[in-house]
Amino acid sequence: MTRSTVTAAGLLAGVFAIVYSYRKQKIEEANSHRADADSLGTRYQEAAEQLGNESAPVRLAGIYSLSRLADEDSTQRETVCKLLCGYLRIPYDPRNPSPGEREVRHTAIKVIADHLQAPDSDTTWCGFDLDFSGAVFDGGNFNGAHFVNSSVSFSGCVFTGGTTLFHRTTFQDVEVDFGNGESTPAIFDDGHAQFIGANFELGTHFTFIFAKFKSGSSLEFGNATFLPGSILSFSACELYGGFIGFGGPVWSGANFHGGAVHLAGANLDSGVISFMGAEFRGSHVDLNDIELTGAAIYFDDATFETGSVTFRDARFTSGEVSFGLDSNAESLVSPWPLPLPRRRKRAGRRLYGWRPRIIGSRATRGVRGS
Repeated sequence: MTRSTVTAAGLLAGVFAIVYSYRKQKIEEANSHRADADSLGTRYQEAAEQLGNESAPVRLAGIYSLSRLADEDSTQRETVCKLLCGYLRIPYDPRNPSPGEREVRHTAIKVIADHLQAPDSDTTWCGFDLDFSGAVFDGGNFNGAHFVNSSVSFSGCVFTGGTTLFHRTTFQDVEVDFGNGESTPAIFDDGHAQFIGANFELGTHFTFIFAKFKSGSSLEFGNATFLPGSILSFSACELYGGFIGFGGPVWSGANFHGGAVHLAGANLDSGVISFMGAEFRGSHVDLNDIELTGAAIYFDDATFETGSVTFRDARFTSGEVSFGLDSNAESLVSPWPLPLPRRRKRAGRRLYGWRPRIIGSRATRGVRGS
């Protein structure tokens, strides 16, 4: 009995020791977690304060501090992403910027883009909604980014004085809003956006509804690939001397393996829309109800296998629509041949050195309007 009692007491003491050690460890871990959380909270507060500092170098340090914080703490990533987007929405005059502000803004864009490079990365921001609405872009680099399973708002943005790059970007199951009919439309005013070599995959929907493209501006999709289920809508947009290019003398033509481009109801006052060298396989280009009063639309050297290009109820006053001799569009373009422009009392004006005209197939080449 004595031996049993001593053994039981020893076992009981061992159990109490284990329980005590376990509870002590849990308390220490909880204290450590609280200390880490307090430290992260302090770091976030300090970095956010740096971002609001008057000195550009301090703001740069704040951006990099927030980036490191987001990499270390997954719970802060979306908050940091929203904070950087919010910084870009702050009013900004690219013609008279404060010292260093342009570099700060471009750094914020680069940090966002760097976290969109690899959707499977442990520190990715892919899938977060991005709100740039009302921001001013005088350049920036989103090259190689993956925009997936999210929404991106450029509504009300002004692109001016620089080139915003989206080369080799991927868009999948994403809504990209440059004006969706209810939001404020974007304005391209002597600014440029390039989607060279980008991939537009299933579920991608770009809207440029009511967007304005002013003289000296451009939007380029050269060598981009459009897959079934992708849609670009320029309905009711306004072209005043700008350039919208899906191919041309600089970039090779886009590859339309599906999807659709809608320009229905667009007001094409002047400028150029180019599909030069594009390849159409199963896609649709909707030019119904456009008002062509001086712009040029080029399909020269385009290849048409399947799909459709429609000009129903289009109104031609002056300008140029060209399919050239090397395109094979007759079987896909409706109506064909295209109607002549309505004649004006005054002489037709010149556009980039060419007299306004409509060029169709070999049979209709040289048909001119006033």
